[in-house]
Amino acid sequence: PAFAFSQRNVMENDLKFARKPYHFGIHLAAGLGDFKVKQNEAFAVSDSILSIKSKYGVGFEIGALMSFHINKYLELRTIPSFLFSDKNLTYEFGDGTFAKKTVPQIYFDFPFELKFKSQPLKDVKLYLVAGLKYGYDIGGNFKARKAADQPRQFAHDFGVNYGAGIEIHFPLFILSPEFKVFNSVLNIHQQDNTLPYSKFMKGLYNRTFTFSINFEG
Repeated sequence: PAFAFSQRNVMENDLKFARKPYHFGIHLAAGLGDFKVKQNEAFAVSDSILSIKSKYGVGFEIGALMSFHINKYLELRTIPSFLFSDKNLTYEFGDGTFAKKTVPQIYFDFPFELKFKSQPLKDVKLYLVAGLKYGYDIGGNFKARKAADQPRQFAHDFGVNYGAGIEIHFPLFILSPEFKVFNSVLNIHQQDNTLPYSKFMKGLYNRTFTFSINFEG
């Protein structure tokens, strides 16, 4: 019967994982990202600029997954990956004009997460993930990022990851669709009052919403 076959998929994978301390996988993702913007004291007294807003840009991610088995309900995992994204800033000036700036980013991300898994339902397990992520912006030396109309950014980022997903068990691998949110706790804005698009900002914080597919086995 199909139900028995589905249960066997889950049980066989659980047994296979129980026989070894870890497993590997491939990580593919796409999503949306923006900045949380904080203005400084100069913005409050300026009449030349009225607002600085961030709008979502599209990004994609590719990486490798390694998961360590603590027990059949809990894993410690890391997903070193490359994130390619464009984020957008819109400046509104006092004369009614606007300037839209695209900020390209390429991050090497290194997260550590705990994965909490449910009991199987047919050939499916639900799970939650939460953890911390360090990111290094390897695109900071690109010519486009050094232009005068680009806000300067520090290379290092750090923040919190959390989300949920589904394990779909097949005979040879596990397919895991997953949704995850990242919120930075580090200010990546490098203050430079000589740059017109930087001097009114106090802080930039990365935020991303990601949908990923993991192939695990």
